[in-house]
Amino acid sequence: MKPSLTSINTGLSLLLGCLAIAPPANAAASLPEWPLAPAASAAAVATCDATDEKIWVWLPQHGDAPAQAMLQRWQQHPLAALSGCLQYRTYSDAEQLQCTVNGERQHQRCNLPLLPRELLQRHIVFTDAEIGSASAQQIVLPLNANLTVFAHEIAHWLGFADEYQMSPSLAKNYCQGRYEHPSLNVVLTRSKQLSAQELEQLWQRLPWREAIADWRLLGQQQADGKWLLGSASSTEVGLFTSQTCAGVAGVYSWKPVAKLTAMEYHDVNVWPTVYLETARALQRGSRLRNHDDGAE
Repeated sequence: MKPSLTSINTGLSLLLGCLAIAPPANAAASLPEWPLAPAASAAAVATCDATDEKIWVWLPQHGDAPAQAMLQRWQQHPLAALSGCLQYRTYSDAEQLQCTVNGERQHQRCNLPLLPRELLQRHIVFTDAEIGSASAQQIVLPLNANLTVFAHEIAHWLGFADEYQMSPSLAKNYCQGRYEHPSLNVVLTRSKQLSAQELEQLWQRLPWREAIADWRLLGQQQADGKWLLGSASSTEVGLFTSQTCAGVAGVYSWKPVAKLTAMEYHDVNVWPTVYLETARALQRGSRLRNHDDGAE
């Protein structure tokens, strides 16, 4: 039985944006933290338990072989066990989906022909979209989307924010702390230096606090007694600069690990253990802290 995603607030759409940009040459050499399985010819139809959240996958009646093969491989991805139960339906004509292009990055959103009981369910639509994107209830993907793109968009539903610089339309809310959804991998501060008390309070609020033994691992103490934020490079899990809010003055964004992850460059295919454990904790109903630290 897979955990439900319904505990994640529908305000999640604020942090859902575009695909991660292509990685630099040195990032492409990063090894995945889990093995990719060979592609299969078709996606198996899952049997959902009564308590599973159903996620509807929309596929065209013809030309869906790449998507089917990718969905088969998805079953072995580490995020698959955290997401809902995929159920499949087909459409004969893309016009049935009533998709329109919106936003700075030309994302598609579809006005699907749904029954009233399906309006609050989640839907994944494979169509002629040029790029993938996600909102609180809907993911739209190209028919040839690869597994790393699919995982990146599903991760948004699980509560993970982009670790590359957000577009201005998303950053204006998210980077000012105006969001009600979980933000499992990015926290915000108003300063790069905190007092010892402020740093310990930040540690208490981290979604990944259980992976950090001591609050002093989050920064370097200065001569004046203040703490400069940022863990030592040798620290496996701590506080490291994220590019999420790099475009917003006076706001600093931080992530749990120093390495590139799939939330910054989806092609690196790196899902650190601390990310998976934090998502599991959320689904078990653990109380998440307020991640917007207002220390000046």
